[in-house]
Amino acid sequence: MYRKTEFLAALRKRGLDESAIQTHLQAIAGLDSSLAARGLSLERPKLAAVEAWLSERLREGESIYDFLIPAARYFTAARQETVAIRLMAYLLPIGVLPAMADRLTTLEGEAVRSHVMSGVTIPAEGSPPEAYPDATARFVEALEAEIGPEKARRVLAWNVHEIPTAAFALDRERFLDLGSIDAWLLDHHRRQVEILRRHAKDGTLWFEQRITQAVVDFVEARPEILGGVREGDIIYTTKIPYDPDGYLQATDGLERRRLACHCPLALASITERDAGVPPLWCACSAGYTKFMFDVVFGEETETVVLESVLSGSERCRFAIKIPPSVSLGA
Repeated sequence: MYRKTEFLAALRKRGLDESAIQTHLQAIAGLDSSLAARGLSLERPKLAAVEAWLSERLREGESIYDFLIPAARYFTAARQETVAIRLMAYLLPIGVLPAMADRLTTLEGEAVRSHVMSGVTIPAEGSPPEAYPDATARFVEALEAEIGPEKARRVLAWNVHEIPTAAFALDRERFLDLGSIDAWLLDHHRRQVEILRRHAKDGTLWFEQRITQAVVDFVEARPEILGGVREGDIIYTTKIPYDPDGYLQATDGLERRRLACHCPLALASITERDAGVPPLWCACSAGYTKFMFDVVFGEETETVVLESVLSGSERCRFAIKIPPSVSLGA
């Protein structure tokens, strides 16, 4: 198996037991055989052939834990970034719409959920990301029609990925130590730039992103990206493009919008003018963005979407309202 040593090391670093490791190895052995039958190999795969194998596994009713997750982890460890990034796009939408439906039940009741979800068919786990925009659009449209835009935003704007508060414990600590919002924002941005710099140097992926020196320079010059800029009681923050290196090289506006979008549930619907998925859906991204600030400030923040690629912009930008209990002192 190509890069087996690196794959095993990555699995053990994740803390997988031997049974889980064997499941991963068996999955990749099956993929290797499938590629070989097409005259390909793990060392020189073709994305279309890998996706055909995924589709076969899905049709046969296999669990994503037995084929999709092992494949994504394998190609990441094997430094096959193009394939790895694409497979991660299969994983990112999983569970999002069901979690939104559960939150809708919590906030508005089972009857409202039932009415909203009656026309929504959620793709099977392991479906390609292009399968999701229709379901996402139907959900958002039905949600807004049923409870109105303000309540719909409340349903959408939360920590849907269930990121633990521990993920931002260091930022909470740094904020308390520095005693200043502005000083913490500068400190946070500096630390994120250094992380990007390390990935640019060693060539490893940062989450699903390929980082180059051009990306490092781009982010370093823009403190709103992976950081924020305070004006009064508002912090303005802008998302780093999903494919930052591709975004910097693109000259076409539509292509830049698609490269900026982080959401596989909506990306494929982006058109020249707007998108098939309503911009209201970007309240979900606002919920993801604001969670760090919720943790740092010790209470929930209010967030407004100022710009989004679904509404025609080439960037996604948010306004985070600092809670009244938090001192604005410099």
